[in-house]
Amino acid sequence: MNFKKLSMMALSIASLAGMLAIPSQVHAGADSSTGDILGVAGSDTTYYVMNALVDAHNLSTRYNPNKDKAVNIPPLVSANANVEVGEASLATTSWLKDARLAWPGGAVLPADANCTTQYVFGGAGSVDTLGDGDVSGTSAPDIDVPFTPVTSVPGGPSGSTYTVRLGVQPPNGSGDGRNALKGSAVKGVTYNTITNDFACLDIARSSSYPTSSDVPSNLEAWAFALDAIGWTYFPGNTHSSSIAAGLTTTQLNNIYQCATASVDNSTPPDGDYTDVGDQKNGYPKWRYWGDISGDKTDTTAIAAYRVQAGSGTGKDIAQTFMGRTDGIDSEVLKNCDSSTNNTDSDTATTWTFPIVQEHDCRNVSDANKPHAICWYGYSRWVLQSRSLETDKRNGAIFGKYGTSTTDMKRPSFSSINDTANRYMGTRWIYNVIPQNASADVGRSGDARRFVGVSKQSAACVAAAVASVINETTMTPATDCNFDGDVTDTSVALGGVPGYICGDAVARRIIASFGFKPLAMGTTDLASADYGQSYCRRNKSAF
Repeated sequence: MNFKKLSMMALSIASLAGMLAIPSQVHAGADSSTGDILGVAGSDTTYYVMNALVDAHNLSTRYNPNKDKAVNIPPLVSANANVEVGEASLATTSWLKDARLAWPGGAVLPADANCTTQYVFGGAGSVDTLGDGDVSGTSAPDIDVPFTPVTSVPGGPSGSTYTVRLGVQPPNGSGDGRNALKGSAVKGVTYNTITNDFACLDIARSSSYPTSSDVPSNLEAWAFALDAIGWTYFPGNTHSSSIAAGLTTTQLNNIYQCATASVDNSTPPDGDYTDVGDQKNGYPKWRYWGDISGDKTDTTAIAAYRVQAGSGTGKDIAQTFMGRTDGIDSEVLKNCDSSTNNTDSDTATTWTFPIVQEHDCRNVSDANKPHAICWYGYSRWVLQSRSLETDKRNGAIFGKYGTSTTDMKRPSFSSINDTANRYMGTRWIYNVIPQNASADVGRSGDARRFVGVSKQSAACVAAAVASVINETTMTPATDCNFDGDVTDTSVALGGVPGYICGDAVARRIIASFGFKPLAMGTTDLASADYGQSYCRRNKSAF
């Protein structure tokens, strides 16, 4: 992975900040404490762009005068030997072992005064008891060890001792990141609790919108750019008519949904369910490339891959392309033949779709490539094509997609937009912060001043004269534009954008990583208090 190129690009973009005019409204830490740690975890899709944005935010004296330290945790780490043994032994997890090789060996989320546990991701410390490729088992005989605690470590926050957890597996995907924010156990580890005021993980990278039950009660979602997902094929594909025409939503639904009854569509019926046009209970409705093209002689099986469960990209693929509500196994494999849903009365056979890590088609075998369908995010395609990230495309090429044959397009910077004529695989991408019963938790303000927009206090609103606030005339003097002082005499009344939502350099960073930055616009259609920014608060999916 070309971390050197990524770092140099991010630093060169960030260095432009000093040459830009300082905006009248900027962000800082939410409180007077300095050096707070902001843990960022979740989506694979936005890991690299958030790396650059984290670095730029941490260095910014305008947006971060309290010198808070955002820490961006990778979705995978390459060194976790015990778990890798189990992953390599199972077909359902074998993709993970190779996927890990493109990621850092490990990572650390330091403790601070609010989160007194330090997390060490990767390395020794976790035990996959049954060798089943995970460390989340809690019932005998599969009682795993998700981490090893080391207690009473000296040098903790405020001179106290603290706990270190060794061998932790990080949240892998948007769903994992959001669940970790809410206080749910992720890969056997619970980060946020009411006791620590949800302060260990502060921001979830998310390429999909949270569920409506979580917004706004548990989470606040800040859309900051557009991306897109597309299906891909490979050089050497011999089904040229299907490739040239592209695939519609209905066709992809048939490829990725299992039939609920067997149908012999041969003329005359031949008593089996193995021909083009037939359907077999518990197996994909369309199993052959001939089902797509209508060529009865093309009985080549479609090698249809899916993205790992827990991924926001996987959820978006399931909802947009597959006609499913989520990317988890119970949805993607609904009605498919399994040991518990034995549709063909043969316990020796089951059906599943092979898995790839999102934005990584290297698990598609050479034998399958002429007949395979894989998935990719446009932004990561761009990054890998520029050699700014390890090229994991395996030769994959975007195919055309549309909800019908009248709107077929490939994803591109121009076709990705929020109009009715957009490429229909376009999506919003988000940063998500925790809430508790729709109210801020201890570090929501710090996180929002990085990835969101903050409302001014009632005192600031009351002090405004002709929509302008003079901090020096207020009693007590109040920081109304969150720049770390109370000396400004002309602060605009209204929402105060944080770094990602208000800074021109942040927009350049976002674009350089293949995403489409949002235009300046109304932050929240439901509340004028947030004003105008480059982000959208709680913007639901298309």
